[in-house]
Amino acid sequence: MRDNKTLYLVCNAHLDLVWQWEWHESLAEALSTFRIAAAFCETYDGFIFNHNEAKLYQWIEEYDPPLFQKIQDLVQKGKWHIMGGWYLQPDCVMSSGESIFRQMEKGLNYFREKFGCRPRTAINVDSFGHDRGLVQLLLKSGYTSYLVGRPSLEVCKAPGPDFLWEGYDGTCIPVHLAAEGYNSGLGKVRRKLEYYRRQEGTDNSVLALWGIGNHGGGPSKEDLDEISLLQKEWEKEGVQLIHSTPEMYFDSISGSELPLFDREIGPSMPGCYTSQVRIKQTHCLLENMLYQTEKLLAAAEIFTGMEGDWESLKQAEEILLFNEFHDILPGTSVQRAEDAALREMGGAISLLEKEKTRAFMHLCRQTEKLEPGVIPIFACNPHPWPVKAVLECEFQLQDQGWDYTYTDFEVRYQGEVIPSQLEKEGSSIPLDWRKRLVFMADIPPFATAALYAYPKVLTGKPELPQTIESEIRLEGSGGELIIDKKSGLISSYRIDGISLFCPGAARLVVIADNEDPWGMTVNSFPEIIGEFTPASPEQAGKICGLDKAIDPVHIIEHGPVRTVVEAIFLYKRSAAIVHYKFQPITNKLDLEIHLQWNEPNHMVKLSLPTPWKNAECWGQKMLGRARLYENGTENVSQKWISVCNDKLGLTILNRGSYGSSFENGELRLTLLRSPAYTAHPIDDRIILPQDRFLSRIDIGERSFLFSIHGGERECQLNTADKEAAVYNEAPFARSYFTNAGKPTAGGNIKIDEEQIQLLCLKRTDAGYLIHLYNSSSQPRKTRFTFIEREIMVELDPFELKAFHYSQGILEPCGLITLQDTL
Repeated sequence: MRDNKTLYLVCNAHLDLVWQWEWHESLAEALSTFRIAAAFCETYDGFIFNHNEAKLYQWIEEYDPPLFQKIQDLVQKGKWHIMGGWYLQPDCVMSSGESIFRQMEKGLNYFREKFGCRPRTAINVDSFGHDRGLVQLLLKSGYTSYLVGRPSLEVCKAPGPDFLWEGYDGTCIPVHLAAEGYNSGLGKVRRKLEYYRRQEGTDNSVLALWGIGNHGGGPSKEDLDEISLLQKEWEKEGVQLIHSTPEMYFDSISGSELPLFDREIGPSMPGCYTSQVRIKQTHCLLENMLYQTEKLLAAAEIFTGMEGDWESLKQAEEILLFNEFHDILPGTSVQRAEDAALREMGGAISLLEKEKTRAFMHLCRQTEKLEPGVIPIFACNPHPWPVKAVLECEFQLQDQGWDYTYTDFEVRYQGEVIPSQLEKEGSSIPLDWRKRLVFMADIPPFATAALYAYPKVLTGKPELPQTIESEIRLEGSGGELIIDKKSGLISSYRIDGISLFCPGAARLVVIADNEDPWGMTVNSFPEIIGEFTPASPEQAGKICGLDKAIDPVHIIEHGPVRTVVEAIFLYKRSAAIVHYKFQPITNKLDLEIHLQWNEPNHMVKLSLPTPWKNAECWGQKMLGRARLYENGTENVSQKWISVCNDKLGLTILNRGSYGSSFENGELRLTLLRSPAYTAHPIDDRIILPQDRFLSRIDIGERSFLFSIHGGERECQLNTADKEAAVYNEAPFARSYFTNAGKPTAGGNIKIDEEQIQLLCLKRTDAGYLIHLYNSSSQPRKTRFTFIEREIMVELDPFELKAFHYSQGILEPCGLITLQDTL
């Protein structure tokens, strides 16, 4: 019986840049793999080797220039195919749309420059899931198809291995899901190809990935000889084996009627949304700081004429992109790799801090003549809309307070007194010398506003409110927060008389977990085995390092800007310190949680039960938003998550906490897990040796930040992206004595519609690149003011558009600009 089938053989050598090893081991393996593959390309007629990831080619270029030149020649001859075209294979659910775009842009420009080519099929065969926001980015970057390898069809519910994938913006791209894996093992190609032969395929075409993988390898002589025999043998039976590329396969099915799929390609291995939480939080910080610094540096150049060090920003960007690798950001690498990632990202943050400070100082202008003792403070809003925010600023008094008096301050902005208070400074020298001033200010779009702190000397430090009652009741302008002193939990959180939480909210529950950092064998973590309970006064004193007992639930800061309540909890060998920060002016509630964690194979979730049993759960996605699972399945979302009924909504903003679950109106934010490093389930084998100590992930002290607010449903969903942007790329304040003059910014970069975000503003070789994004599910039209230009911009739902500014000309441009070849 004749099969009449064509198998498109795509030989590759999957090599994780970091996983059970650090990058230098991948470098060594890449050199070996590429040398062998190049030799086979020259030896076997018709053979094509495929490989992706610009970072690997950069290593070859640096460490073996003759091999790199040989690969360039093979690419020109069509015997070596540049596959995918990205910088590397990143995580594709937690990385932002702007970061993923830069993965494409950096890789495509490298391959265009070095090889004179650009792939049409994007490749992420090992990333653990794929967000629908990728569709728009792929199409606008010039891709015509997408090849992925995870998760299985059964997990993601895709209609088949080939389908038309629809993005949040309604655009579509053909996708092949190669869930059978990307490698074949040494000498096992016949077995793999026999599997492919049994597949039905699309229009009798089958994409067949093969090659030694997971640590390089690629083709072997044994397997290539076997393929040569199979080509002759199977051709007689109507089966063609063609050495091929992903593009050749997609071209063969280009006229096919593919089924539509309008969901994420996931979820997959949900434990990795939380594992190695420091990696995720540091990545979030680096990502936010990079894009904020770019905006400030561009503004400083335009408004003041300073010259920014964009090379430092490019270095930081490369470190960000590298550490989005799909075994780094998801937390599935060994401890040495975790340590290296934290070092590298910390170094990138230091580079950015220098340029951010330099840009900030150029933008500051002192607008008043100062009296003795007055402290100038500059508050920077890096967003294109006005922002009302709580800011903190530390500074030093001119003299040390040895006389036991206490210096307070009155803060004035544009001649008006604004709400402010002093809180515990970072230093603990027992003198009235160092100050932390907290204030709430309304800052114009893209402005560096000058405020002035006027001193007033008191006879002593004001006393905090006493909390001898059974509850701490905090009231705001239409809002109320009640903390139960016995439990340390939220009894009530109301806005405009509407309750947003059930009693007992903010409970820290302990969940049964295992050694596996991926979460390969589960899709949820439902089993509560314990919870943190309030410490006794004696225990609270010991946890705080004091020589006396203290009330475990008490007020530690109080003023017109916010009241901070501290609650101290215990669970077995672990402790939790929770700070409830309630803002009476805005009714916002910030949660700051410090976990001192020492429980292997357990998980901690923050329980936020709402009174809405039939509620929906929504979360921010890459260039979109989606309704999340509401059956306890572990969810992944980006910078915000909302619980809504038909009228009301509750939104929680985060800084690097991606995992959660939702069921019966209760939202559980996943804080941390403590599995073992790279503990991989394989059948029924014992994963870990049972005779020694092994380090566990996230044992130690970890901190988490959330901001909570509620109100009318549509308002919550429509403003969530803006609020999350402000929370993550936060306005900041610093004290700085500068030259007098007029403000340099304020109203010169402005977007009227607050659902339109400025994702990117950075310098290019020919001017400045701007990315605008419509975070709404509805079309939006807005006035965009940029320096002396003003244009009307129309964006479809969840659409991303690019603009270019140079010498007074502001105009639309393509999302991606490829450099000319050498």
